[in-house]
Parts: sequence; C-alpha cells; structure tokens
Amino acid sequence: MAMNPMQKKARTSFLLGMFVTLIITGIIIALLFMQISKMKKDEAAIQYVDAYVVNEDVSSGDNIDGKIKKQTVRADACPNNAIGASNYADFISESTTAKISLRKGTILTNEMILTDGAEVSSDQRLQEYNMVNLPSQLTEGETVDIRLRLPSGVDYIVLSKKHDEILLMSNAIVEAYIMEGAELYATTYVDAGMQSSSSLTYVASQDVINLLNVDPNITAEAKSALAQRYSDETRAQRSTINNDLGKYTDDAKANIEAGVSESIEKQKTARADYVAGL
Repeated sequence: MAMNPMQKKARTSFLLGMFVTLIITGIIIALLFMQISKMKKDEAAIQYVDAYVVNEDVSSGDNIDGKIKKQTVRADACPNNAIGASNYADFISESTTAKISLRKGTILTNEMILTDGAEVSSDQRLQEYNMVNLPSQLTEGETVDIRLRLPSGVDYIVLSKKHDEILLMSNAIVEAYIMEGAELYATTYVDAGMQSSSSLTYVASQDVINLLNVDPNITAEAKSALAQRYSDETRAQRSTINNDLGKYTDDAKANIEAGVSESIEKQKTARADYVAGL
C-alpha cells in the first residue's frame, strides 16, 4: 500500500530524530568514557604516604600513647613535618604529650607534640620584640643569636640559640635605648643543626641579677643556669658595659623614652598591617 505524502514525511522525521538521538547519545557516552579515563589517570598519578593521625579527640597536655594510628593519606594533603614511619621513633614514646588540643583525624606533626626532654616549663612565655634588627634574608625556622653592639664597637651575645630569657632581653633593650648608636640585632646560623651554640658574653645589671634571685616565676633550673654566668670574669665584662652607660647618665631617661615611643609606634604599625592582612 502506497504511503501518502504526510505519512512519508512523518516517517522520515521519526527516522531522522532517532538518528540524531543516537548520534547525541554516542557523543555523550564518548565524553563520559573520556572523563572516566582521565579520572583514572589522575587517580593513578596521585601519590600517597603513610602518616600518623589522632584516632580520638585529645586535649592539650594529654598523653597521646594509644591514641594515634598509621594511615595512608594523599601526599599533597600531608604536611612536610608530619610524623611517619621514618621519624616515628624520634618523636613518639609512652610519655609523648599533645602540645595543643587535637581533633580526631588530625595528621600529627612534630610541632603538635612534646617529646621527652622537651617539656614546657611554667616560666616559658611567647614574647614579641620589634626593636631587634633582623637579617634581611631571615626565613622561618632559622636559628639566630641576639647580640648587643655598643657605640664603642664592643659586641655582646645576649641570647644564643635558645628560648629567650625575658629579664635578660629586657635589660639589653633598655641599655640599647640608653646608649645612642648601640644596636640590638640578630645573626643567623649557617647550619644550626651542626653548629654549637655561641658562648654568652652579655651580663645583666646588678638590679636584674638581684631580681633573678627572688623572682618566683623563674624556675630553679633557670636560676642555676643564669647564676653560673655571673662569675668574677663576667662581672668584669659588666664593668665595660657600665662604663659605656656612664657616658649617657644625663640623657638616659630621654633616650629610653624616645626608644620606647619608637617601639610602640612600630608595634602599632605592625599590628595594623597584620589586621589588614587578615
């Protein structure tokens, strides 16, 4: 039976629609296949490493023994200082404690914990100083000495490769303010891991020495270590500093006020810059 023109046109349109649908479906399937193939290649390219994570919430000061487990994690999501199989024994023991509170699943790093012999004593504090001249190329993690250079050219080591002692540092700051031309600055170790600490040569004033002896906030161990520095020989070094200070007796108060004012302004500027960058 012959088709009328309308039926023929409808059939042709139907077949054409089916053909177009098949083409579109084929393109979609091809694109999906290509996408899946790319995802598999990307997944294969991802590197994984073993790290230790906290398997339960841990509070600051808690022992972490039995509260961590080894877990395979993506290398690009793992901190450079994460604790893994290669350095586990260096940081983890039965007495290792958490320095900060940790949530379950946190990848453990050496900065989050306290190892044997590295306990935080009750007299340790974070102290900010903005009057110390720092090396222009100083980078995070480098070790420095803090030195006091007097106008006479004599150079003293105030702090050496260690946590600062607040009273000693404050004493050096005030005396640097008094003496015009004095400079409190930091020097960087070339290889802190291989180099020994510098021998300290700066001696605090008698007032600070007296305060060290009676300050209840300074531990007995710290007092003992500081007391060993004040021998007859070091007192002679103190005499040299006193002689330089004596040249500024009349201007001492004004110089200190000017130095403190400058430090306050620097601190305000640094704080404003910090807030603006948040």
